Amino acid sequence: MGKLRDLFAWELSDSLRLLLFLLGVPSLTYLLAVGYLKSQWGVGSVSSHIPPVYTTGSFLGSITALHLFDYPSLSTGFWVLLSLLVVLFSVMAFRYDRENGYALSVYSLPFGKGEIFTAKVLSALTLSLLSLYVPLLIVDMFPNVDILMAIRSIVFTKQYLHLLVFATYFVLFSVSISALFSVLLENMFLAFIASFFLIVLPFFAGLNWPPFSFVPLLARSLSWASPFETNWLTWGFAVPVVLLLTSEVIFTRRDVL
Repeated sequence: MGKLRDLFAWELSDSLRLLLFLLGVPSLTYLLAVGYLKSQWGVGSVSSHIPPVYTTGSFLGSITALHLFDYPSLSTGFWVLLSLLVVLFSVMAFRYDRENGYALSVYSLPFGKGEIFTAKVLSALTLSLLSLYVPLLIVDMFPNVDILMAIRSIVFTKQYLHLLVFATYFVLFSVSISALFSVLLENMFLAFIASFFLIVLPFFAGLNWPPFSFVPLLARSLSWASPFETNWLTWGFAVPVVLLLTSEVIFTRRDVL
């Protein structure tokens, strides 16, 4: 466990990926804030200086809750940029050491290939999930700083947990696709292009394919959608796990270069 922790810390210390993360989070936050404004305009609550908290006896029946569940799915740019960052984090984790010629030094250390693969996946997943959760937290809290108690009551509900799980499925699926192409293709640029296009192109082609098929479900989490239904659990969790296990087999059996 200590070896894995050291590998994970070393992967996270990569300055280029950290720079991408630091530049990406403000951009993602801005795009998500635009989605929040679109949600307000759509509901028509911008006419009031104080967003109404109640329309029924429950926080989940309020206009504020409607905003919190609605705005993430309205920002297409946010999800496209997030998918771009996820692909970059993943491809760089697997290909950057090879492209820069120090892979042999890394693999000569007393670590198994399985441990190295796990550390790379965890580092990409950590940066990707933080790129998702941090903007969500900022946009949820800052526009509603005067009603934080109401916001806290909403975000600690089962429905909001479902929203977060659907959003996590988006990241998991994207990371698994990027990891697979990163170990299959021996060129970092080709791995990036293949991963990004496979993730984003179906969305722009109008196809309801993962990971973008999870985005409309965020708003539906308020009413009925559950990420633990068989269909969504299969595509959001089981398929990514299978893809990652396949990537690990390929990774451990191939030569370093």
